[in-house]
Amino acid sequence: MGTAGGLSNLANMPACNVQLLGAKRKNLEGFSTATAQLRVGYLEQTEVIKSTPGEYTMRACRLLAAKSSLATRVDFTRGDMSGGAGRNFRAEIRARIEKWQEKAPARQPKPLPVPDLNTKKQRGRSEKEEDERKVHL
Repeated sequence: MGTAGGLSNLANMPACNVQLLGAKRKNLEGFSTATAQLRVGYLEQTEVIKSTPGEYTMRACRLLAAKSSLATRVDFTRGDMSGGAGRNFRAEIRARIEKWQEKAPARQPKPLPVPDLNTKKQRGRSEKEEDERKVHL
């Protein structure tokens, strides 16, 4: 809250900027950026993000930024004095991260359509040949 400049500024800040709070700008000119941790702010240091697997950290960080900005707006408007909204947001974040880690269901093969009993009349070359025979007779 201190980095943002207070609760009112934090409530008016978009979630994409909340994600970057506390991140240090690094000048990596001429150096490799492969191992540099760019865009690591306060949210990346939370217990929720640290407990998620590496492939889901950026996705979880975006979700956490969105829910935390919603929570600050609830706090700013004094909408929930008991803190139940924050607990609900936290449970929703946990549930979504667990849902991402589930294995995708296997794709079922599509069954072939039932064939028609009556055969279709063949068209094309054989029909043209019959027409030519009729003309020559």
